[in-house]
Formats: sequence, C-alpha cells, structure tokens
Amino acid sequence: MNRDLWSVLVDLDPGASTDGATLARARERVDAQRSGVVHLDARRKRAGRVLAVAALSAAAAALAVVLPVTGRSGQEPPSPVAQLLGVIPAAAVGAGCSNEGLPVPGPSDPDAVVPRDQWSQLPEVAGLLAVVGDRTADSAFVVSGPALCDAIPVAVLHDPAGERGIVVFRDVTEPFRGAEEILTDATVRGYPAQVLSPPAGHHFISWTDDAGIRWFAQANGVTVPELTAVLDEALDDEGFAAAPPGFRAVPVPPHDAAGTVYRWAVQYDEGPFVYLEVTSPARVPVEVYATWPGEREFTTVGGHRAVFTPEDQGGAGLRWTTDAASFRLIVEGADLASLREIAEHLEPVTVDDPRISGR
Repeated sequence: MNRDLWSVLVDLDPGASTDGATLARARERVDAQRSGVVHLDARRKRAGRVLAVAALSAAAAALAVVLPVTGRSGQEPPSPVAQLLGVIPAAAVGAGCSNEGLPVPGPSDPDAVVPRDQWSQLPEVAGLLAVVGDRTADSAFVVSGPALCDAIPVAVLHDPAGERGIVVFRDVTEPFRGAEEILTDATVRGYPAQVLSPPAGHHFISWTDDAGIRWFAQANGVTVPELTAVLDEALDDEGFAAAPPGFRAVPVPPHDAAGTVYRWAVQYDEGPFVYLEVTSPARVPVEVYATWPGEREFTTVGGHRAVFTPEDQGGAGLRWTTDAASFRLIVEGADLASLREIAEHLEPVTVDDPRISGR
C-alpha cells in the first residue's frame, strides 16, 4: 500500500547526515523492495525489472517508515533502530497480518495472490482492471488481504498549501520498539506522550489515554509544541478532527475492518517504464502526504485531489483517490502534465483483454 504509506524513509544513524537526496534514495529503495519494483538504476542496468511477488507489493503507505538504508542488503546487520515503527490496529495483533513484523505504519499490503480464473467472478476485482495505452503488459496480477490489518487514520489535517500535515491513528500497537533512548517526552490532551523526531524534520508522537487506547500521530511542517497544541485542540475521544486555525480536516474513506482489500497492479518495462496500481476499497486520502518531508505538489485528476512526486520508485509518481479506489501511477521520465494526461485516460479492461492475457 503507503503504503504506501502511507513511505518516507529516514536513516536514524546518529553519526550520519540526512539531506533531502539521501532521504529520497532511502524512501525509494525500501519502497521498491516492498512493492516489487526494482530501483530505477538497477532497471537501467537490466539487472531485473520486477519481482512479481504479491506479498512484497505495497499500497500507498500513509506514514513515514524508519529503516536504515543498509539494513536490507544482508551484508550488514540492521542498526539498533532498524524497526522502530510497526503500527497496526491493536485488534489485528496475532491475526497473521503481513505487516505485523515490519516497520510499515499505515495500510497493510494485500498478500495473497488471486488466481486469474477468479478475477471475473469477483466484482471487486473486475472493477479494478485497467491498462495504460496499447502496449502489452510485462506483469499483471491481483492480490488480496484482510482489511483488519490496515491502520487507517481517524484524523487527517493539512494546510491549504499542503506544506504542513498531521495524521492521527487510534487504538494501535506499540510504535517505538527499541527506541527508548532516542525518545523525548511531551504531553497530549493531558496524557504523557513520547516523541520521535528524525533528522528529516518530521515528528512521530504516541500516547495512551485513560481507557488504555494507544494513539499515534505523524506530522510535518510543525514543531513539537505546535503539534501538541493542535492535537489538544483538534481531537475528541474518538479522534475525529475539528480543524484548528490554519488547517483543513480531510474526510477518510469508510473502512470495514471485516472486509477484504484487493489490489490490481500492471507494469510495463519498455518505452518508458510504467507502473499502475489500483486498490479497493479506497484507502487513505492523498492529503496524508503533507506529513512527508520532501518535494511534492498537490493537483487534481478527474476532479479528485491528487499528489505528484517528481521522484517515486522508478520515475515520477501520481496518486489519487476516488470514492471507489486508490490509484498510484509511476512513469519514467514524466512530468506532472504528462502524468495527469495518462491518469485521466486509463482504460478499463476485461479479464480476456490481450494486453494482459497470459501475463
């Protein structure tokens, strides 16, 4: 998903500097490993274009993930803070979620392959199938997973320019495993809170209320005192946001924890590289990306709010959410105008379309 996170990745090695370029490379590398799309540089060397393993593919993560860049290679051991964040709903603990042991806050990854002969029998899947242009896809597959595993925000706030953002989750698992030595203290709504502030400048904060409910929030573009002031002002006991001055509250798509998440992914390796992902039900609103450090631009696709990132995994990226689904489009060498043009002319297809048949 972020999945998608939904994700900004930071290297928390206290001895390392983290500039914007390092942050972008870290985010791209780990997101690519999770989604099955290899790093663009590796693609250009023809070291392999896609790892079509559904269990590794990612929805648009809503939150930032903390993971050292060298910790996945197998050549070096992970740093002591390699897996700081692993937020899933408290109700999902022990349910076999694919993201339970991973540092991936936000929507989980669908992780079971849906056989092709079932696509036409599932209305949820049949409605997802879409292609980009007339080329034959190099990879096309559908995966599914339990919605119970998704950490869905209860409050999404952003400023009109999209430079500041706050996302709040309610009733989640412990987020700061093994990070006690680098946490700082704060107070949120009268409760003791712990704060993690990576070098990139964004913040994570968690607290537990009198009912034993653990809350978790991420913010960008605000200081910790500003963040706690907004949380004091914007939240009630259920977590629904009343936007404070300078922010807008964004509705979150309905979430049925007892339901199933489906994702369609289609990839083209040549002329240029293109990756399309469609996830249903609709996931988190794109305004959650205001909580990311880094370059982005908010725009629209077909009247729906969208976010453009000039450096996604393998190209420029565009994400948008409709009432029915969340979309992610990556095109090598594209700019915002060309991405919007492609996004607004995606073509729905049936299971027997020759552009995806046999793939």
